[in-house]
Amino acid sequence: MNPYLLDAKIKQKGLTLDKISSILGIDPATFYRKKKGESDFSRKEIQILRKTLDLTNQEVDSIFFTDSLT
Repeated sequence: MNPYLLDAKIKQKGLTLDKISSILGIDPATFYRKKKGESDFSRKEIQILRKTLDLTNQEVDSIFFTDSLT
């Protein structure tokens, strides 16, 4: 998870974390925990963020799938 890139994309779109939480239908505290990597974003949430933030495939990978596979 790359929270800095996610924050940059949210700001670039002129949205707030509260607005994004509302779009996802989750509590802002839950969004914050997910952003910190304490829990994972669901596939549906990633799809919503992709559409809302106009993310490319590469951006989705860079934001949500930065952990190395072993």
